[in-house]
Amino acid sequence: MRKAILHILMVIVILDTTSLCQVFKLPSLVQHFTEHKALNQQISFLDFLSMHYWGDDMDDDDDEKDMQLPFKKIDLQQSAFLFIPVSTSFSFDSKAWTLSRDYHQYKPQVHYNSHIGSLFRPPQV
Repeated sequence: MRKAILHILMVIVILDTTSLCQVFKLPSLVQHFTEHKALNQQISFLDFLSMHYWGDDMDDDDDEKDMQLPFKKIDLQQSAFLFIPVSTSFSFDSKAWTLSRDYHQYKPQVHYNSHIGSLFRPPQV
């Protein structure tokens, strides 16, 4: 039971910290390893990983297959969540206790200048 929980937690951590498109490339890693294993029976999986990720790849004219392996290209994906409250106050009344909070009005710190994004700008001194 502990092993099953450990494996589930490990999968959750891996999927949380890596992008899903890299996880989907794992079958290509196994397929490419079997191709190298057919060429050289002496190669182990760690030798294969060190050859493709940590060391010099042998010159076997499969660079396009090598670049399809997971984590060979860096894909940056970023998502951001911005919460701006609609109201400036919040109150919660209960029989046991009362919660009341006043929020400050949202004031943007940056003022947008439409001339910055335009192609033709007036000369600046």
